[in-house]
Amino acid sequence: MTIDRPRGERAIAPGEVIRVPEDSYRFGVGVLTMYVTEVLDRGPFQGAEWVELRGRELNPDGTLRPRERYASVRLDRATVVGVPSR
Repeated sequence: MTIDRPRGERAIAPGEVIRVPEDSYRFGVGVLTMYVTEVLDRGPFQGAEWVELRGRELNPDGTLRPRERYASVRLDRATVVGVPSR
């Protein structure tokens, strides 16, 4: 899915690994490190821009967890940190 956005506006794309503080995503406990497989939606919530994502969390050693998960993430608090180990 492609989401239209103004030129130069920050985005999260499939294939990226992101890290998000616990207070900036729904729902979970602790820092979220996630390999993004799909961007589902984007829009304002509580005064910030949020994106709904599907992907897989990474283990501390950088390997992907087997189960897919969903997360709603505050865009301005997500940091792209690389690509997963295979």
